[in-house]
Amino acid sequence: MVAHFMRHRALLEKPQKIEMPAKVIIKRLLGYLKPYKTAFIGVIGLIIINSITSLSGPYILGMAIDNYILKGDLNGLIFMSTLYLIVMIIQWLVQSLRSYLLQWIGQNFLANIREMIFDKLLNLSLSFYDKSRAGDLISIAINDTSTLQEVLISGVFSVVGDTLTLAGVLVAMFMLNIPLTLASLTIVPLMIIVSYVLSSKFRRAYRLTREKIAKVTQRVQESVSGIRVVQAFSREDTIQQTFRSASMEAFQANVMAGKLMALFWPIIRMISILSTVIVLWYGGYLKSMNAISIGVLVAFLSYVSRFTRPIMNLVNMYDAIQAAFAASERIFRILDEEIRVKDAPDAIELPKVIGKIEYKNVYFEYVPGIPVLKNINLTINPGEKIAVVGPTGAGKTTLVYLLCRFYDVKSGAILIDGHDIRKIKQKSLRGHIGFVPQETYLFPGSIMENIRIGRPDASDEEVIDVCKRLGIHEFIMRLPNGYDTDAGEAGVRLSTGEKQLISFARAMLRDPPILILDEAISSVDAKTEQMIINAIKKLLEGRTAIIIAHRLTMVRDWDRIIVLENGEIVEEGSHQELIAKKGIYYNFYKSQMKAVEVRQPIPTDDSI
Repeated sequence: MVAHFMRHRALLEKPQKIEMPAKVIIKRLLGYLKPYKTAFIGVIGLIIINSITSLSGPYILGMAIDNYILKGDLNGLIFMSTLYLIVMIIQWLVQSLRSYLLQWIGQNFLANIREMIFDKLLNLSLSFYDKSRAGDLISIAINDTSTLQEVLISGVFSVVGDTLTLAGVLVAMFMLNIPLTLASLTIVPLMIIVSYVLSSKFRRAYRLTREKIAKVTQRVQESVSGIRVVQAFSREDTIQQTFRSASMEAFQANVMAGKLMALFWPIIRMISILSTVIVLWYGGYLKSMNAISIGVLVAFLSYVSRFTRPIMNLVNMYDAIQAAFAASERIFRILDEEIRVKDAPDAIELPKVIGKIEYKNVYFEYVPGIPVLKNINLTINPGEKIAVVGPTGAGKTTLVYLLCRFYDVKSGAILIDGHDIRKIKQKSLRGHIGFVPQETYLFPGSIMENIRIGRPDASDEEVIDVCKRLGIHEFIMRLPNGYDTDAGEAGVRLSTGEKQLISFARAMLRDPPILILDEAISSVDAKTEQMIINAIKKLLEGRTAIIIAHRLTMVRDWDRIIVLENGEIVEEGSHQELIAKKGIYYNFYKSQMKAVEVRQPIPTDDSI
């Protein structure tokens, strides 16, 4: 299975780059805000009030100049000053409340997005992880959601407020003086042209920055996870160079985005300055013709600055919005990823399991057109112990992965006690199977907690009893804190063999009617192996068991041995029967015995 997968990994890793339209992204993001509809309406209301108070300031100043300052009316000026102060206080209070509500909405929104991503990652089929990198997924869950958070809190609602302010300013300007407003708007087409020309380049640049940041995250994750291998083989310089290369690519991508912004911002700023120059020149001309008052001109100049300010803010947010769009695309790709293995609408809870397993004409492939298993027909009777052997890439692990329904068969069917496993709820199916994988993973926490994963409601006494029956209690008690010993990140404080023993106890605690061992004791020393084999003989009474074995010496006493080669069952029978055939199994067994004869005597077997 591994050989087939690695051979075609390049095909699996090619991502589908589909640019999602901005309106689709916005619509989806707004859809996630529905649970906060009331708070959202409240923010919109506060934004409207803030826009009104903001627009009132220049109008009050204009009136104060024309009606009170120029006429020397001090009482009226005091009234207008007080009114202006009240308006500014209201604006300050509204802005404070709006800021709080934005934080509340934004944090809840993003907490839900992160939870949705994590929930999806937990439920996606293994086929998704076959073509994904851990660094990419971590970057999406952490970096991309953080980018989205920043834009949501400081950007989206600011855009709404700036848009309303912009509309209000235009209305006020038209009410003050239509010719002067039309003159100031001559800069708008120029702004639109500049934005249109650079918008697509911004989008591509910030999508690239997200991808490069993900690559940096991936390099860090891989290096930290494999630090022991890195140091053992003195690969620090090579790994550092790989990281430096990824970091440089991220640097270059961000510099490119910065260059675009450095070009965009000064152009927009000069355009806004041009608008003020136009108003000064044309407004001064109109004043010289007595077409407008000095108060109107002052108010108009204030409105022009408020007209360009929202545009400047929108431009200032443009890079963040583009980065958020790129991040959103990556987030939505995960959320939209199809769960290939899912419960059927009429899926059932598996009743009490007797343990009969049937493979009927099973075909399977990881890469379309390249079969890994072909026409597998196999019946395993209740309580029978089956060993599956064969060369690397023969499909041994795939055979049990399909039984656990980590993948679905391409054609054919797998049955447990006559029930097609595709008609059984996945949790119910896996609840009746004890699985010890080839690669053991322990979570940070105590040994007791890691074993109890097999059955969370088990008592300490039940955990200890299982370990005693397996013969691993004494080794656990020799650890610094016994069952309370911290396993460390991914079990780094335990040896490979010790981790496998813990994984074995985890599976046994479940007390499953079906047990699968995927080369689960391949890294255990001979003494420990014999200890576990003896425990297996006691614990497997009345259970159906499948073991994928590399060491053929440990499967000689099993009921039946299945030999896989190139995804097909080529031999089947007991150890003695297969030895007598002198076929593929015979050659495997003889080769292994020759490999160890310098360390121990060859087992007596008259058939060889």
